[in-house]
Amino acid sequence: MTEITLPQALAFRLDRQHLTRPAETALTAARTLVGAQAQVHSAAILQLRARSAAGGGEADIDRALYQDRNLVKLWAQRSTLHLTPADDLPLVMAVRRQQVGAYHNWYAKEGLSREQVEILVAAVVTALDQGAHSRMDLSRRLVPTLGEWARPMLEHSWGGIIKLACALGHVCHGPAEKEDGEGAREALFVSLAQWLGQPLTVLDSGAAMAELLRRYLAVYGPATPRDFNKFIGGYAGPAHQAFADLGDEIVPVKLAGKTAYILARDLDAVKGAAPEPGQITVLGLFDPYLLAHSDTSQYLDDRFRPAVYRVAGWISPVILRQGRVVATWTHRRVAGPKGKGAWEVQVSPLEKLFKKELPAITRGLRRLSGGVPVTISGI
Repeated sequence: MTEITLPQALAFRLDRQHLTRPAETALTAARTLVGAQAQVHSAAILQLRARSAAGGGEADIDRALYQDRNLVKLWAQRSTLHLTPADDLPLVMAVRRQQVGAYHNWYAKEGLSREQVEILVAAVVTALDQGAHSRMDLSRRLVPTLGEWARPMLEHSWGGIIKLACALGHVCHGPAEKEDGEGAREALFVSLAQWLGQPLTVLDSGAAMAELLRRYLAVYGPATPRDFNKFIGGYAGPAHQAFADLGDEIVPVKLAGKTAYILARDLDAVKGAAPEPGQITVLGLFDPYLLAHSDTSQYLDDRFRPAVYRVAGWISPVILRQGRVVATWTHRRVAGPKGKGAWEVQVSPLEKLFKKELPAITRGLRRLSGGVPVTISGI
């Protein structure tokens, strides 16, 4: 079995994720990643900005989402919000449908019968066929007809019944958020078919899982079935089956003493991958680089996990040296010269940082900031 070193694996992943050679556009970067995680919307913008030569600004992302609609915001892998290329929806939504049973189990624990769930989904779909609605819009419209039992799952902050409607291919996020009467901002939901201008044709689930695994290994490999299952947030059985379905398309390798898999066509590429000496990469919140493997010790010392993988699923912004996490960072926006904004960045080293690395860290932060001035403390 071919032995792959961790530096080789990390160098391969950095390259395939456009972190050494930026993609031409943010849409290309999103397609490579199989979507940018957008539980915090600004985090998705940082993920795409870190990986694209152009088109990673908020205005560009907004145009792709709300005008061109070649990016769509919806719950995707791990049941978390992503900015997903519209062309990938038949694939992603086929995999999402495998989670429908888990949603029904959750609703049952909350006291809803399957019949009530079906009534709620149908009511939401009918309402969205008539235009964009927020959670509270749907509640105000549907609770008087259905009854108070419907309110908790319509107003649920984690998506409630709308998540199931999304998994079934009916719903996505629509126009930019609106303000309610008290100044809070509310997400707006729309009919997915209307938003796309055509019905969504979902792939066969087995074929979709196999294709998603191909896409995953091409970017995040070498990896194990357990890694892939973490990435999709599904059941272990279908993840293992996808590896079996690929057959001779994948080959086993030895990585950090464990068996992992890579696409056969990529074996030479990963064997030939080499980290650039002193390479520095700056990543924002919830970056997919940190979300695709169950064994995070490949790129993060276990004693530093609490600094990166924080409570409530929060994933810190990080600085990588040759693919390994060496620091976290936070920032705040302040007034800059000529009325423009600026970033004040606080870096928290986990390993020793060197003064000679400061220019590369500054360049990485300025890339994420959209080019506004950056001041750094902590180094």
